[in-house]
Amino acid sequence: MKLWNNVFIAYILLLCLLAGCSANRDLIVPQPDPTDRSANRDLTVLLPDLTHCSKNRDLIVLLPDPNGKVGEIQVTTRGGSQILDKPGYVAQVEDSSKPPIAPKPIDQNEITGIFGAALSAQPDLTGRFILFNLWFENDKTKPVHESKKLLPEIVRTIKNRKSNEIYVVGHADRVGTELYNIKLSSRRAYYVRDFLVSSGIKASALVVSFHGKAKPLVYTEDGVAEPLNRRVEVIVK
Repeated sequence: MKLWNNVFIAYILLLCLLAGCSANRDLIVPQPDPTDRSANRDLTVLLPDLTHCSKNRDLIVLLPDPNGKVGEIQVTTRGGSQILDKPGYVAQVEDSSKPPIAPKPIDQNEITGIFGAALSAQPDLTGRFILFNLWFENDKTKPVHESKKLLPEIVRTIKNRKSNEIYVVGHADRVGTELYNIKLSSRRAYYVRDFLVSSGIKASALVVSFHGKAKPLVYTEDGVAEPLNRRVEVIVK
Protein backbone atom coordinates (compact mmCIF):
# COMPACT_ATOMS: atom_id res chain seq x y z
CA MET A 1 0.00 0.00 0.00
CA LYS A 2 1.33 3.41 -0.95
CA LEU A 3 2.23 5.68 1.95
CA TRP A 4 1.10 9.30 2.01
CA ASN A 5 2.83 11.98 4.03
CA ASN A 6 -0.20 14.26 3.95
CA VAL A 7 -3.71 12.96 4.01
CA PHE A 8 -7.03 14.70 3.68
CA ILE A 9 -10.51 13.36 4.36
CA ALA A 10 -13.32 15.59 3.13
CA TYR A 11 -16.95 15.29 4.21
CA ILE A 12 -19.93 17.44 3.30
CA LEU A 13 -20.60 18.23 6.93
CA LEU A 14 -17.22 17.29 8.41
CA LEU A 15 -13.86 18.21 6.92
CA CYS A 16 -10.78 16.85 8.65
CA LEU A 17 -7.47 17.97 7.14
CA LEU A 18 -3.89 17.05 8.02
CA ALA A 19 -1.41 19.01 5.95
CA GLY A 20 1.99 20.63 5.62
CA CYS A 21 5.60 19.52 5.44
CA SER A 22 5.98 18.96 9.16
CA ALA A 23 4.32 15.96 10.81
CA ASN A 24 3.45 18.23 13.72
CA ARG A 25 1.60 20.79 11.64
CA ASP A 26 -2.18 20.55 11.39
CA LEU A 27 -4.44 22.59 9.13
CA ILE A 28 -7.92 22.90 10.59
CA VAL A 29 -10.82 23.93 8.37
CA PRO A 30 -13.92 25.09 10.32
CA GLN A 31 -16.98 22.86 10.05
CA PRO A 32 -19.92 24.46 8.19
CA ASP A 33 -22.92 25.43 10.30
CA PRO A 34 -25.15 22.29 10.26
CA THR A 35 -28.25 24.47 10.47
CA ASP A 36 -27.30 26.34 7.30
CA ARG A 37 -29.08 24.76 4.34
CA SER A 38 -26.66 26.61 2.06
CA ALA A 39 -24.00 24.22 3.34
CA ASN A 40 -24.76 22.20 0.19
CA ARG A 41 -22.80 24.79 -1.75
CA ASP A 42 -19.39 23.91 -3.19
CA LEU A 43 -16.49 23.64 -0.79
CA THR A 44 -13.01 24.62 -1.93
CA VAL A 45 -9.93 23.00 -0.45
CA LEU A 46 -6.77 25.08 -0.92
CA LEU A 47 -3.62 23.01 -0.68
CA PRO A 48 -0.54 24.35 1.14
CA ASP A 49 2.51 25.30 -0.89
CA LEU A 50 4.59 22.13 -1.29
CA THR A 51 7.39 23.74 -3.28
CA HIS A 52 9.97 22.93 -0.62
CA CYS A 53 8.71 19.44 0.20
CA SER A 54 8.46 17.83 -3.21
CA LYS A 55 8.45 14.29 -1.78
CA ASN A 56 5.14 14.90 -0.04
CA ARG A 57 1.86 13.83 -1.56
CA ASP A 58 -1.68 14.90 -0.76
CA LEU A 59 -4.67 12.62 -1.07
CA ILE A 60 -8.20 14.06 -0.83
CA VAL A 61 -11.08 11.58 -0.42
CA LEU A 62 -14.78 12.46 -0.62
CA LEU A 63 -17.05 10.42 1.66
CA PRO A 64 -20.81 10.69 2.22
CA ASP A 65 -22.19 12.25 5.39
CA PRO A 66 -23.90 10.05 8.02
CA ASN A 67 -27.20 10.34 6.13
CA GLY A 68 -25.63 9.18 2.87
CA LYS A 69 -25.67 12.57 1.16
CA VAL A 70 -22.80 13.65 -1.07
CA GLY A 71 -22.09 17.16 -2.29
CA GLU A 72 -18.88 18.27 -3.94
CA ILE A 73 -15.56 19.90 -3.15
CA GLN A 74 -13.08 21.75 -5.33
CA VAL A 75 -9.43 20.91 -4.76
CA THR A 76 -7.29 23.88 -5.82
CA THR A 77 -3.55 24.36 -6.17
CA ARG A 78 -1.55 27.17 -7.76
CA GLY A 79 -1.58 25.15 -10.98
CA GLY A 80 -5.31 24.50 -11.26
CA SER A 81 -8.21 22.61 -9.70
CA GLN A 82 -10.30 19.44 -9.81
CA ILE A 83 -13.87 18.77 -8.67
CA LEU A 84 -14.71 15.83 -6.40
CA ASP A 85 -18.41 14.99 -6.55
CA LYS A 86 -18.59 11.19 -6.25
CA PRO A 87 -18.26 9.22 -2.99
CA GLY A 88 -15.14 7.11 -2.70
CA TYR A 89 -13.25 9.16 -5.30
CA VAL A 90 -9.87 10.72 -4.62
CA ALA A 91 -7.89 13.62 -6.02
CA GLN A 92 -4.10 13.52 -5.73
CA VAL A 93 -1.72 16.47 -5.51
CA GLU A 94 1.97 15.83 -6.20
CA ASP A 95 3.08 19.38 -6.92
CA SER A 96 1.25 22.53 -5.84
CA SER A 97 2.46 24.32 -8.99
CA LYS A 98 0.56 21.79 -11.12
CA PRO A 99 -3.15 20.90 -11.25
CA PRO A 100 -4.35 18.01 -9.05
CA ILE A 101 -4.48 14.62 -10.74
CA ALA A 102 -7.95 13.79 -12.08
CA PRO A 103 -10.24 12.08 -9.52
CA LYS A 104 -10.43 8.30 -9.53
CA PRO A 105 -12.17 5.68 -7.34
CA ILE A 106 -10.42 4.18 -4.34
CA ASP A 107 -11.14 0.78 -2.79
CA GLN A 108 -12.95 0.78 0.58
CA ASN A 109 -10.24 -1.41 2.10
CA GLU A 110 -7.62 1.11 1.06
CA ILE A 111 -9.68 3.96 2.56
CA THR A 112 -9.88 2.04 5.83
CA GLY A 113 -6.19 1.21 5.75
CA ILE A 114 -5.07 4.79 5.11
CA PHE A 115 -7.69 6.70 7.10
CA GLY A 116 -8.63 4.18 9.79
CA ALA A 117 -7.36 6.29 12.69
CA ALA A 118 -9.06 9.45 11.44
CA LEU A 119 -12.35 7.67 10.76
CA SER A 120 -12.41 6.13 14.24
CA ALA A 121 -11.87 9.60 15.74
CA GLN A 122 -15.01 11.09 14.16
CA PRO A 123 -17.50 12.62 16.59
CA ASP A 124 -20.82 10.86 17.02
CA LEU A 125 -23.33 12.86 14.96
CA THR A 126 -26.40 10.90 16.02
CA GLY A 127 -27.12 13.30 18.87
CA ARG A 128 -26.97 16.39 16.69
CA PHE A 129 -29.84 18.22 15.08
CA ILE A 130 -30.64 18.60 11.40
CA LEU A 131 -32.58 21.65 10.25
CA PHE A 132 -34.96 21.73 7.28
CA ASN A 133 -36.54 24.98 6.11
CA LEU A 134 -39.84 24.74 4.25
CA TRP A 135 -40.93 27.86 2.37
CA PHE A 136 -44.59 28.80 1.92
CA GLU A 137 -46.64 30.70 -0.61
CA ASN A 138 -47.68 34.24 0.25
CA ASP A 139 -50.50 34.35 2.82
CA LYS A 140 -51.12 30.60 2.45
CA THR A 141 -50.50 27.33 4.25
CA LYS A 142 -49.35 25.66 1.04
CA PRO A 143 -45.58 25.06 0.66
CA VAL A 144 -43.89 26.21 -2.52
CA HIS A 145 -43.15 23.45 -5.03
CA GLU A 146 -39.52 22.84 -4.02
CA SER A 147 -40.40 22.66 -0.33
CA LYS A 148 -43.27 20.25 -0.97
CA LYS A 149 -40.80 17.92 -2.70
CA LEU A 150 -38.60 18.11 0.43
CA LEU A 151 -41.26 16.68 2.75
CA PRO A 152 -40.58 12.98 1.91
CA GLU A 153 -36.87 13.54 2.58
CA ILE A 154 -37.72 14.89 6.03
CA VAL A 155 -39.78 11.78 6.75
CA ARG A 156 -36.91 9.52 5.62
CA THR A 157 -34.44 11.42 7.78
CA ILE A 158 -36.64 11.07 10.87
CA LYS A 159 -37.10 7.35 10.28
CA ASN A 160 -33.44 6.70 9.48
CA ARG A 161 -32.33 8.49 12.63
CA LYS A 162 -35.11 6.86 14.67
CA SER A 163 -35.72 10.29 16.11
CA ASN A 164 -38.12 10.80 18.99
CA GLU A 165 -37.53 14.53 19.15
CA ILE A 166 -38.70 16.68 16.23
CA TYR A 167 -39.51 20.37 16.46
CA VAL A 168 -41.91 22.00 13.99
CA VAL A 169 -41.77 25.80 14.16
CA GLY A 170 -44.04 28.07 12.13
CA HIS A 171 -43.24 31.63 10.98
CA ALA A 172 -44.79 34.38 8.85
CA ASP A 173 -43.56 37.52 7.13
CA ARG A 174 -44.34 41.00 8.47
CA VAL A 175 -47.41 41.72 6.36
CA GLY A 176 -50.58 41.97 8.44
CA THR A 177 -51.31 42.19 12.15
CA GLU A 178 -49.50 40.26 14.85
CA LEU A 179 -52.58 38.19 15.68
CA TYR A 180 -53.21 37.33 12.01
CA ASN A 181 -49.62 36.15 11.55
CA ILE A 182 -49.70 34.08 14.74
CA LYS A 183 -52.68 32.21 13.35
CA LEU A 184 -51.08 31.89 9.89
CA SER A 185 -47.80 30.53 11.28
CA SER A 186 -49.79 28.11 13.45
CA ARG A 187 -51.67 26.75 10.44
CA ARG A 188 -48.40 26.33 8.54
CA ALA A 189 -46.78 24.47 11.43
CA TYR A 190 -49.77 22.14 11.81
CA TYR A 191 -49.84 21.50 8.07
CA VAL A 192 -46.33 20.08 8.35
CA ARG A 193 -47.11 18.29 11.60
CA ASP A 194 -50.15 16.60 10.08
CA PHE A 195 -48.16 15.53 7.02
CA LEU A 196 -45.50 13.93 9.23
CA VAL A 197 -48.09 12.08 11.31
CA SER A 198 -49.86 10.85 8.16
CA SER A 199 -46.47 9.57 6.95
CA GLY A 200 -45.99 7.38 10.02
CA ILE A 201 -44.18 9.73 12.42
CA LYS A 202 -45.44 9.42 16.00
CA ALA A 203 -47.38 12.47 17.13
CA SER A 204 -45.77 12.15 20.56
CA ALA A 205 -42.35 12.84 18.99
CA LEU A 206 -43.45 16.16 17.50
CA VAL A 207 -43.23 19.49 19.34
CA VAL A 208 -45.14 22.26 17.55
CA SER A 209 -44.65 26.00 18.11
CA PHE A 210 -45.29 29.17 16.11
CA HIS A 211 -44.09 32.76 16.34
CA GLY A 212 -46.01 34.77 13.74
CA LYS A 213 -43.79 37.60 12.52
CA ALA A 214 -41.73 37.83 15.72
CA LYS A 215 -38.69 35.86 14.52
CA PRO A 216 -37.95 36.71 10.89
CA LEU A 217 -35.10 34.98 9.12
CA VAL A 218 -34.50 38.21 7.20
CA TYR A 219 -35.23 41.43 9.06
CA THR A 220 -37.67 43.76 7.31
CA GLU A 221 -39.91 46.62 8.25
CA ASP A 222 -43.60 45.94 8.85
CA GLY A 223 -45.60 45.41 5.68
CA VAL A 224 -42.75 43.81 3.67
CA ALA A 225 -43.65 40.45 2.07
CA GLU A 226 -40.27 38.71 2.44
CA PRO A 227 -40.46 35.13 1.02
CA LEU A 228 -37.70 33.81 3.30
CA ASN A 229 -39.75 34.69 6.37
CA ARG A 230 -42.73 32.59 5.25
CA ARG A 231 -41.41 29.32 6.53
CA VAL A 232 -41.66 26.29 8.80
CA GLU A 233 -38.53 24.95 10.43
CA VAL A 234 -38.32 21.22 11.05
CA ILE A 235 -35.54 20.38 13.48
CA VAL A 236 -34.71 16.68 13.76
CA LYS A 237 -32.54 15.18 16.48
